[in-house]
Amino acid sequence: MSTSEPDESRDRVAHMVHATESMPAGQAKCEALERAARAADAAGFTDYAVAARLVLVNAYREIRRYDLMLTPFAWLRTTERLHPEAFDEWALHQFNWMHKWLPTGLLGDPRFSLEQIGSVVEELAERYRQQGYSLHPVHDKLRAVAHHIGDTEAADAHFAAWRAAEPDEMSDCAACVVDSQVGYFVSRKRFTEAIDAAGSVLTEPSDCAEQPHGVMASLLEAYLATGRLDEAAHAHLVSYRVVRDTPQARSALHAHLRFCALTGNAARGLDILSRNLDVLAGPPSPKVRQDFAAAAALLLSRVPDRADRMFRLGEQALTGEELWAHCVETARGTAKKFDERNGTDAASRRVEETLALPDAEPIVLAVPGTVVPLRDSDPEDLADPVDVAERACVAMDGGSLFTGARLLAALPADLDGLLPDGLAARVAVHRTWLARRARPEELIDSLNGILVRLTAAGEDAAAARLHSFLADLLSSVERPDDAAEHARLALEISRRVGDPIGVMRAHLATADLLAETDPERASSEVDEAERIAVAQAPNRLGGVRKARAELLERKGDLEGSLKIIEALAADADRWPESTRLAVSGHRARLLANLGRIEESVEQFAHFVEVARTYPGPWVAEALMQSASLLDQTDLAGSHLPVLIDAVAAARTYLTPGAVGQACLHLSAGYLAAGRDIEAAETLEEALRLMPTAFVGPVADIHYRLALACRNLGEFDGAANHFDAVLATADDGDHGLRAHVLFQLGDARLELGDYPGAAASFRESAATWQIADNPVAAAESLVKLAHAAGLDDLQAGLLALDEAANLLPDDSVPGALDQQADVIGFRVALLAHHQRFAEALEVNQRTEEYAVRLGNSEWHAFLAGRAARLRLDLGQLAAAESDARRAAALLTDDAGDATVGAVLGTLARTLEEQAKTVDTDPLVRELTDRLSQ
Repeated sequence: MSTSEPDESRDRVAHMVHATESMPAGQAKCEALERAARAADAAGFTDYAVAARLVLVNAYREIRRYDLMLTPFAWLRTTERLHPEAFDEWALHQFNWMHKWLPTGLLGDPRFSLEQIGSVVEELAERYRQQGYSLHPVHDKLRAVAHHIGDTEAADAHFAAWRAAEPDEMSDCAACVVDSQVGYFVSRKRFTEAIDAAGSVLTEPSDCAEQPHGVMASLLEAYLATGRLDEAAHAHLVSYRVVRDTPQARSALHAHLRFCALTGNAARGLDILSRNLDVLAGPPSPKVRQDFAAAAALLLSRVPDRADRMFRLGEQALTGEELWAHCVETARGTAKKFDERNGTDAASRRVEETLALPDAEPIVLAVPGTVVPLRDSDPEDLADPVDVAERACVAMDGGSLFTGARLLAALPADLDGLLPDGLAARVAVHRTWLARRARPEELIDSLNGILVRLTAAGEDAAAARLHSFLADLLSSVERPDDAAEHARLALEISRRVGDPIGVMRAHLATADLLAETDPERASSEVDEAERIAVAQAPNRLGGVRKARAELLERKGDLEGSLKIIEALAADADRWPESTRLAVSGHRARLLANLGRIEESVEQFAHFVEVARTYPGPWVAEALMQSASLLDQTDLAGSHLPVLIDAVAAARTYLTPGAVGQACLHLSAGYLAAGRDIEAAETLEEALRLMPTAFVGPVADIHYRLALACRNLGEFDGAANHFDAVLATADDGDHGLRAHVLFQLGDARLELGDYPGAAASFRESAATWQIADNPVAAAESLVKLAHAAGLDDLQAGLLALDEAANLLPDDSVPGALDQQADVIGFRVALLAHHQRFAEALEVNQRTEEYAVRLGNSEWHAFLAGRAARLRLDLGQLAAAESDARRAAALLTDDAGDATVGAVLGTLARTLEEQAKTVDTDPLVRELTDRLSQ
């Protein structure tokens, strides 16, 4: 064997261990570490075998499989006794720390006796005593055991001892200690104390990977119990989003299922349940299965139609009713095993308490549910179904939507045998229109079937009016020939049966068809409809004149159209409800198109209020139009209630695609208000609902979702969504592609994918040049210099040279700012590569740009950077001079970050020269400024 082989073998084993660092938590990581441990054993490298198993124990903790820790833990204990030299300082610290995990794991599995658990806790205590550590964590374990078995007196005593003990390096981090204490307060129903204890974790930054989302999940019950509903909603959204679809989420899922069950969010709870049903089949521990099953049963008890829903549990397909029964049985059965071990009934009592929990106040999360359906009619309307049906049809035909809808709602769902065939068909027309709005094609198919029934029953007048309605629908889906045939039949039948209103409607349907191709003839059709209305149906004159306003709008005469609409609005009491609604909405849209946004928003509010007179699909359509306007302005953030109502109403009355569009509108409000989690949740719902064929809206959803993910620090998600936008973007829309490529490059930079970021910025710059935007192209090249130049100075400088050559003169908007960025980043790049003299020279030129831009804060930063560069060059006196110059450039508006940076640089220049810092007048002045 060559002398190099042992070293090569050690390197291979070391690589096997270190390669797992980038792997996500899960079984694959655990298996890789098991292989590394076996390889270290086979090669006789005991130190690496120790390291591999220590990392393996932590990997099991990540997936909450404490039972699997036992084998490597036993090996480590034996090896520590036989080969203590294999445990260096790091390994010994890790092993000491990991001893805290065993009691938690054994406690959650009834296969282990209380004696075994007590022995493990005592071993932990003895180990810490021998090595001089505090018993602070030991008291926590004793508290957990006492609480688990229902000995509240002992639990309270251990809790007090835990809080009184001095924490040290073997204690959990401060944030996790708080989380455990919050959990205990909640378990004892001391909710106000729980909320107070959590304050520090929720308001101060934490480096802990488990916090603050762990504390937020622990607080859900306390927030609900104390009526702090906004905090409860925020805590649920934040904490679940952080851990969803990760192994770490499993032990907290029950809290989120309970929250959804109790707050009227069963639909969201079902989504969480469906995504995590594997917890029932393969839980990390029996305790996790018990808690999950009890919470799942509670959730399913809030789902009235659970028997009609199907779930997949392993290889089984279960109805919701069957799953509910399985969860109840699982929770109770597992609790019974715990109680048999513990000799108490504490576990069973907790399960029964969960199953019997009463509802809390309803909470509207990011994406609201449905609104209240049509209200019940007055009892007297139910007297005679034929009379009610006739009155309902007359009301609907006459435009009295609210009265008609109320009467239709009073009729039984099944009308077989209650009404004559013709009247039943007429009712079916209106019910179809009032029902959840289907896609136009689906509605057309339904109405064609009813048309056959009307014709067969001899209801010619009703059939003619339905022909007119179908003409409008067919025109909207670009089937002009079919639409023209229905309009022709409407006119022919109405004339034959002598129905002037039918004739009028047929003329209006024809006018709508001709509006684009033959506006003069379309206007003549409206003239004929108006002649009929004036002579025989004056209450329909408003609808005809609204049609004339629509013709003017299509011609581009917005002012002329608005004049007609405002005249109709001023005389609104003359017109039926359908006309009043249409006029109100039309006026709002015209005002928006004329740029009179504030008036338009006010008018939309009025439109919605009119629509709300009685629930129906018109409410959803009014809210959707209002939401669309808000989305297109900068007002969305201040009108969130309207946007939320639009989603709720769309869920009740419109198609899934329309709900997706409403969610897209709502996301604009959340993004504008800085509520990025709600925006992301809403956009994910929009993406789920929006048909993929709707390419434009889907791309908009991906783009906004990318922005929300970026703001939340979810850069993987942001990059994926920016990629999705690029996959559907029009190749000819160079500005859009360049912008999205720039955003994608930024996301990749945050992920540390420098080659990928560089490629995105390079393509962005090239695309901006095609779009004839050299300033934006230069900005992309500066970012390219960042991505490529940190490792390769020459590549970074070449990108900056290219950017400088692209920029036009200062007269072009943005050019001077971009020139400053180019030269400013050159300084940063040279300094990064320790070419301090060159960096200092370029920094001086950068200061000239700061002066030209009038940016005093940036100038102060640059002066401070000059001081730092001189420190690197050993020019201490000059560094102090530049630092003082930077302080002199600070204005009253300078931010704390800039002031702090200048103060820090000045202090460092004084320290390097062995000068007194604290008594320096300028240091004291800047310090006082920051403390104010």
